[in-house]
Amino acid sequence: MLRISHSIRLKISVIVLFSTFLTILISWSVSSHFIEQFYVTHTKNSLVSTYESCNEFFNDVENVRNLKRDKIVSLYGYIENPASASIYVIDPQNFKVYSSVKLNDIATLAIQSLVEDYDVSNFKYSGKKYKIVKNIVSATETENKVGGSYYDLVGLLDNNFVIILRTPLEQVTESSIFTSRLFMVTSLSMLIVELLIVLYISNMFSRPIIEMSRIAKRMSDLDFSARVNVMSNDEIGDLGKSMNDLSSRLEDSIRDLKSANLELSNDIREKEHIEEMRSEFLSHVSHELKTPLAIIQGYAEGIKSGVADDPETMNYYCDVISDEAAKMNSLVMKLIDLNQLETGNDLSIEHFDVTKLIDETIKNSSILLQDKKAEIEFNEDKAVLVWADTFMIEEVITNYLSNAIHYVSDNGKIKVWYDFKKDTVRVNVYNDGQQISDDDLDKLFIKFYKSDPARTRDYGGSGIGLSIVAAIMNAHDKDFGVYNTDTGVVFYFELDTHSEV
Repeated sequence: MLRISHSIRLKISVIVLFSTFLTILISWSVSSHFIEQFYVTHTKNSLVSTYESCNEFFNDVENVRNLKRDKIVSLYGYIENPASASIYVIDPQNFKVYSSVKLNDIATLAIQSLVEDYDVSNFKYSGKKYKIVKNIVSATETENKVGGSYYDLVGLLDNNFVIILRTPLEQVTESSIFTSRLFMVTSLSMLIVELLIVLYISNMFSRPIIEMSRIAKRMSDLDFSARVNVMSNDEIGDLGKSMNDLSSRLEDSIRDLKSANLELSNDIREKEHIEEMRSEFLSHVSHELKTPLAIIQGYAEGIKSGVADDPETMNYYCDVISDEAAKMNSLVMKLIDLNQLETGNDLSIEHFDVTKLIDETIKNSSILLQDKKAEIEFNEDKAVLVWADTFMIEEVITNYLSNAIHYVSDNGKIKVWYDFKKDTVRVNVYNDGQQISDDDLDKLFIKFYKSDPARTRDYGGSGIGLSIVAAIMNAHDKDFGVYNTDTGVVFYFELDTHSEV
């Protein structure tokens, strides 16, 4: 059973009552205790600031001379006066009054009387520079015949001139009233804001209910992935937790069923894929072995039937059988190598000169080049150190060169060169001759694929060499490929020229 302290209605009531009380308390406190005192303090500080400005002005001998010569008629505009006070400065020697406002005889006598009343001369001995007093002035003492209450700053300047600064108390009162009204408006605004807050809070409590209704609808549609965002510990929170628990249990059950179904489907697909691979492999291997086996069988039967009745013919038949057996052996060895690469045979990474390796591979292919009457160009004479498996990269170079030699045009040209990139080198092998169709370019590195089966058969190709290249370069995680040029075809592969730590 839920505690009363967790009731939604109680929470809303407490929040509304507390907000109202806090708003009224702040408005009352500011209006009653701080506004008038703030303006009184501000007025006094402004009078002090005006006093300091006057002191600075009268400390300038030239300013005093200009006043005495009547070159400066009024102090207005010469002194910074943030208090907007009336300024009266009296020369104690001749009681001449310098002011920021126009004076008549009555006002002058009133000011002189004020100096005597405050006994300003004693400031010199007391160490005080000024004092601020609240003063009530009769109408006869003012030039506009209007009396009132004022704040007066009475004191001595550094040159012993007497100073009186006067600002009406009415300004302070008006500012206080204005600010009080402003706070009343602010309080009203706060009440409006409070109303909006209450509306927001009500919406905040109703939103989870709406969300739970939406989630319940999704659960009815067998979608158990959604969860209620539980943010409270009240009735709504308990309901949300119960819905989440129900949804979680249903989702777990559905997940287990889907996992079992997916696992079963994957097993079926994997078995189908393995069966397809097995059938494809048997088909390719049987196709590749069919021709040499037929030749061996034919020539063996010829020997058995006595067709080769002389030593020369016998030797020819034996050479054919030996050659076809060697082709089958080569095919089997390549299949073994490819299988080792595809099943993750470990690399033996070494730091070696790829230029030297290419030179040696070209020399080993010199006989094939002579038979083809082709010219090979490799002008790279500087050592290029790379990080790779030497044996495997030699296999890549051999396959690329062998492929180029067999497809280069008669009396044609083969070219090998480098393209350097950041931290890598690209080895390019070009042969002039017939270009490869766009459809074949994407398939050359597929196992047993032959772009021209009849021509490939002429030199004993099995369609495995380039798939071995692909497996080697994938094991090194480096780029490789083929593209056509205007005059031929370029095969390429890349190697690291730095060691990655």
